[in-house]
Amino acid sequence: MNVLKISKFLAPVALLAVSAVAQANTPNPREVFIQDIDYNGSGCPLGTVAENISTDAKAFTLTFSDYIAEAGPGISVREGRRNCQVTLSLKVPQGWQYSLGTFDYRGYVFLDSGMQASHNTSYYFQGSGFTGRFSSRMRGAIDRDYTFRDQIGLDSLVWSSCNATRALNINTSINVRNSNKRRYPDAEGLITNDSIDGTIKHVFGLRWRRC
Repeated sequence: MNVLKISKFLAPVALLAVSAVAQANTPNPREVFIQDIDYNGSGCPLGTVAENISTDAKAFTLTFSDYIAEAGPGISVREGRRNCQVTLSLKVPQGWQYSLGTFDYRGYVFLDSGMQASHNTSYYFQGSGFTGRFSSRMRGAIDRDYTFRDQIGLDSLVWSSCNATRALNINTSINVRNSNKRRYPDAEGLITNDSIDGTIKHVFGLRWRRC
């Protein structure tokens, strides 16, 4: 058999080997799925959240319609903070661990001079002593849509326990306040999880590894 015929024979074999390795390093989508998504908080009242689970069961999207914090003259201090705690339960095949990999945030912020707003997220697995955090702060005067992406390094990922299905808790919050009332007593501001088309999407990616 000449070299040309040998190379033609080995090429598909190599592709099959690469495909087999890729499949071995990925959980079977039919065995991995989100069992349940619960949410609770002042920013996600019942009936104001839509959810979508990706076809490969490695990510999900929550869309909020009433997640707004605002501050200014005549507005109660309580209106300056909103939060939503999301609890995600996964069905995981034997021998796999899962972890949060990325955050995507989209929304809108309006701040007069003297106002400041923040977007914060913390997450932890039930029974874990480690909490991951993400935070972004903005100061007025600004009036714009925003998009944040936080990609956590592999060395700081929080992994679930082996051979156990545990709840992943994700607590998001938005805050707005007047940081200089003496100079700007009439300043106003708001931060909202409504995007330019009226929705805000939080996309939470999941990473996998064998135990």
